[in-house]
Formats: sequence, C-alpha cells, structure tokens
Amino acid sequence: MMPDQITAAAGALVRAERTKTRIRLISGDHPDMDMTDAYAVQARVVATKDAAGATRVGWEIGLTSRAMQQALGIDIPDSGVLFNDMVFPTGGRVPAGRFIGHRVEAEIAFVLKSYITGAATRTQVIAATDHVYPALEILDTRILRTDPDTGAPRKVFDTIGFD
Repeated sequence: MMPDQITAAAGALVRAERTKTRIRLISGDHPDMDMTDAYAVQARVVATKDAAGATRVGWEIGLTSRAMQQALGIDIPDSGVLFNDMVFPTGGRVPAGRFIGHRVEAEIAFVLKSYITGAATRTQVIAATDHVYPALEILDTRILRTDPDTGAPRKVFDTIGFD
C-alpha cells in the first residue's frame, strides 16, 4: 500500500471507533496488501491515538490457536497495542454503547515485570512474567466480517489495524 492509502485506512478505523460504525474490508479495497501494510496501518492508528493522549498499557497477541486460525483461513497470529481506554478492572462497569459490535473471548493475561524487545524465547518470556491471570477480551469489530459486494471474508490483514 502507498503511504496515503495507509493513512486513509488508519483514518477510517479511527473514525469507525469514534462514530461506532463499521467499515469495508481494508483487504477488499487493497487486495495486494500484506502483513507489512497491515502493521503500517496499525502503527498509524497507534500514532493517532498517542497524539490524542491515549496511554499504552500493553500488547495483545491474537489468533494463537490453530482452531481459530483455521476458522479464519490464516496461518499466523496477529498482535496489537492495548490502550488505557481498553481496560476495565475486575468488577468494573463497561459503559453501554462503548462498543460497535461486541463479542467476548476468554484470554490469558500476562503481567510482565520487565520489558521484552524483539523476538523472545520461551525462557525470556517466563523470566519477564510477573504473573498470569484469566481475562475477558471484548472484541470491538470495526470492520465488516464479509465484503457486502463479493461475500469475501475478512483476512488477517483486516484484524491487525484494531478491528
């Protein structure tokens, strides 16, 4: 994708979050996009949220199970940045209307005691982990699940930019 296309895709995702609307599949508009493009869109969304004053609080790794990957027709996990407005404490209230099209997934949350850079080994992750606990992820789907014109399903590229 060209830089202006990356900026436009990121802008559409940010507007979708703000207006609580869903957008077309980015991969449908850019059929040749790849992982580099998807993470460039994500980086642009992150930069926009940073500029608006959001605070980064962690990372999320998704699509780690083979069953979910097969269901979505992909063969790799994805990852994303977690911001302070995405966290609700145990017993906290989730405001009505906060999400566009929500679903809940059970997750395992790792709280780290030290930062990990680059590709990490299992031993490094264990050493950096302070504790682990169960968590619930509320998915806020900003991108349609299928293209309304072609019926094509979304791809992993559509989930990386904060879908």
